Amino acid sequence: MKHDPYSLTELIRNEEFIAWVMHPDELSDRKWQAFLEKHPGKRSTVESAREYVILLAKDTGRHQPDQKQSDRMWSVVESHMRDDAQKTAEPEKVPVLRVTHRHGWRWMRVAASAALILSIGSVSYWFYYKKADGPLREAAARESTKIPYTIQKYNDTDMPMTVLLQDGSSVVLQPGGRLSYSEGENKKRREVTLTGKAFFEIVKNKQRPFLVYSYGLATKVLGTSFMIDATSENKDIKVEVRTGTVSVFSINNLDKTQKEAVLDKPELEGITLKHDERIAFSKESGKIVQLSAPIAAASDKDVSKQHFVFDETPVSEVFRLLESAYNVRIVYDREKMGSCPLNATLIGQPLREKLEVICNALDAQYEMADNQITILGKGCK
Repeated sequence: MKHDPYSLTELIRNEEFIAWVMHPDELSDRKWQAFLEKHPGKRSTVESAREYVILLAKDTGRHQPDQKQSDRMWSVVESHMRDDAQKTAEPEKVPVLRVTHRHGWRWMRVAASAALILSIGSVSYWFYYKKADGPLREAAARESTKIPYTIQKYNDTDMPMTVLLQDGSSVVLQPGGRLSYSEGENKKRREVTLTGKAFFEIVKNKQRPFLVYSYGLATKVLGTSFMIDATSENKDIKVEVRTGTVSVFSINNLDKTQKEAVLDKPELEGITLKHDERIAFSKESGKIVQLSAPIAAASDKDVSKQHFVFDETPVSEVFRLLESAYNVRIVYDREKMGSCPLNATLIGQPLREKLEVICNALDAQYEMADNQITILGKGCK
């Protein structure tokens, strides 16, 4: 049988592939996107491999095992696979494994035996908690609490996807967009990597700036709302500010020391943009060009164009607008709350802050689970 370097099992242990999944950058993203365009039949295999790499990283508390650990784990994995092959007299249909996750993992078709993922989980458990000696087991436990794991959000639907970040900020990811970030606590800055188009509503924090990386462009804010269009097929990246102040600058020509120094500063650097200002960043030349102000037109389905200004507006209409803009479902007692009037200006505030303002006005509380929001309260009189 001809060796396939891009099979599921090879991708899962390919160092370049793992680096792309866990820490995507411009070069690696360009390489793998080009590979998918050239080999569209490999897309499902690549997506499955991505999920396995993320699961393995989360399960072990590490982004990547060292070579010795990798060899020991894979010897057991391959042993499981050989045993399964010997027990199967006839080829079976590839099973469909449905994986649900609170962070929005999509349904995926597994391109190999389901025993593989079970093997990965059992091997990591076996290595870290069963076979390791006392000091190593304690070290692994310490690392699992210190090392954050990277979360990948990919919107493979035809509707916007709302991503709620740990600091309370919200990101509305458009179809085809991919967002990568860590849940770990970085004392100096908050960071995400974006491929595609998204609208950001960031919680203010002057001590910890928020940074978005896209193909060599860094967008830095202290707390504001803005849109970034960094789709892979476009030559330019567009940044458009809705509220507050945003700075943009290229990091392509900075070495590691220079980059860290610039990113760690709480002050804004580079070209500064304010309300309704926007720029275009060339992926090829790295040049930043100022663009004319966009025409702001209200739209229920585009959160970046929604004004969110309410004047004696019935809560039923407020919730309808939020559902449409953020693609969420809001459950509430329409009879008790639907006609309650709301007076508020909620431009640029993250979704959670909007809900807090509304609930304070209604003397109510809210609960969130996935993309459903439940409002609990007695309503107005």
